[in-house]
Amino acid sequence: MADDPELIPGIHIYCDRWCGRCAYTSRCLQFRLEAEGRESNNALQNFDALNSQFWQEMGDALVLAMRFIRDIAARGDIEADELQRETSLSVPPATLQLDAREHPCAIAALLYAGMVNEWFAASDELPDAEESLLAHPPLFLEESIQVIRHYNYFIYPKIVRAVEGRLSEGAASGRDLRDDASGTAKVALIAIDRSLAAWSLLYKEYPDQEDSTLSILLHLDRLRRSVEVVFPEARAFVRQGFDAPHP
Repeated sequence: MADDPELIPGIHIYCDRWCGRCAYTSRCLQFRLEAEGRESNNALQNFDALNSQFWQEMGDALVLAMRFIRDIAARGDIEADELQRETSLSVPPATLQLDAREHPCAIAALLYAGMVNEWFAASDELPDAEESLLAHPPLFLEESIQVIRHYNYFIYPKIVRAVEGRLSEGAASGRDLRDDASGTAKVALIAIDRSLAAWSLLYKEYPDQEDSTLSILLHLDRLRRSVEVVFPEARAFVRQGFDAPHP
């Protein structure tokens, strides 16, 4: 099976570990091995096509999310300097801690996970809440909530790994460490992008939680910009299959 020319070598290395939403399962050896005997290759290709459409729609939603944040600022709901100012997250401290978990970006990612949990807990306490939003989400928001929950605890470990790789560059030479840190940071950025898009879709549906939803959107936006500053090569990193055509 590994000799199949349709497979993309190493595609699983910088993926988001969400096989159920991947558009390349038919070209991933790791997934094929797990799916062998359960699904045909044709079925996997049809599955991939549906997922590709889903992420295209989420990509469109991200564009709207960024425009939405700036529109709110333009209306005066957010102070202009609050949106644009550089925070302590945006620039790495002069002396980085040896423990990557203490890096400001890692701390911010962990804080985000807590903000998500608090938001969903508060949604269940709303007067008109008849059942748990997580257990029984509205059909039209189910996919957005899936995106938020999948990446909730995914961003933090990816940022920690990326920071660890960056810190290790001083102790060991070689391009591989920098590339791995950039690739890992890119996966974290993609998770942040998709989470931003999903939260923007929830914003107008829960007016009682607009303030907390907006806080999450702003926090994610700052975290996104911070990671881009700490890892300036991340966005340009080319992941096999996902970012580069494969014959």
